[in-house]
Amino acid sequence: MKVLLIGATGNVGLRLVPALLTHGHNVSVYVRSAKKLQSLLPQTTYQQLSIVEGNATESTAIKEAILNSQCEAVVNSAGIAAAAPWGKSNLPEIFSAILEAVREAGTELKKPLRVWFLGGMGVLQYPGAKSIISDHIPIFLAHRQNMKLLQALPANTVDWSMICPSTMTPESTDFSVPTKSSHAKLTASAGTPPLWQDSWLRHIPFIGKSLVTAMNSSRYETTLEQNADFIASDLETRDSQWIGTAVGIIDASK
Repeated sequence: MKVLLIGATGNVGLRLVPALLTHGHNVSVYVRSAKKLQSLLPQTTYQQLSIVEGNATESTAIKEAILNSQCEAVVNSAGIAAAAPWGKSNLPEIFSAILEAVREAGTELKKPLRVWFLGGMGVLQYPGAKSIISDHIPIFLAHRQNMKLLQALPANTVDWSMICPSTMTPESTDFSVPTKSSHAKLTASAGTPPLWQDSWLRHIPFIGKSLVTAMNSSRYETTLEQNADFIASDLETRDSQWIGTAVGIIDASK
C-alpha cells in the first residue's frame, strides 16, 4: 500500500518507518526537515523513502502530499500529547489539520482514505461502564477532543482507526529493514482495554474505578516497535476490522 507517514522523526515515527517498509509498503514521509530524518536513520532505510518537507499544521500541504504521492493510506504519529492535565499540547492543531487534509483528499479521490492515528489509553471505554478511562485517571487528555472529531465524521468520509496504548518503551535504536523483535504480537480489542482485570474495588464510591484503573495501568505497557508493527501489519489489507474505532492493545505474553 502507498502510505504517507507524518511525524517520522518522533519516537513512534522512527519505528514506523522500518515497520512499514518491512511489511512491503511504499512509504512517503512528511517531515519538517529531511536532513534531520536522514541523520536519524540508516542510509539503507532512508534511501527507500520518498520525502516531502512541510509543517504538520498545514492541511493544504498535507493534502497535496497525499495526492501527489498517490497515497492510499495515512499514518500520523506527529504531535505531543501532554500527559499532565495542566500540560500544553500541539496535538489538537496537528490532528485537526491532518483530518481536514485526509477528508478533502478523499473527496477529490472519490473514496475515503485509510488512516491510522496515534491516541492514548485514556479515550478507551472503562469496561462495563459508560465512562472512559481518563474520566478516572486524567491521562492523555488531548486525545479526548480528537476522538470526538473522529466520531462526528459523516459516514464514508475517512476510514480511520486510533491505536490507544498506555506507556510505550523502546526496544532498540536499530531502524534497519527488515525489523527484528523478540516481543510478541499485540492483542487488541475495539473500544476497550483487552484482558482487563476487574476488582470489587470498583464499587467503592467516587474512587473505585480510579483504583482499578491504576491497578491495571502497568499491565498495558508496550513497546514502540510493537505498536508500529501492529499498524504496519494492519495496513496490508484495505478491509480492516479496526476501521471506525479506538483500539486497545496489550502484550498478552507478559
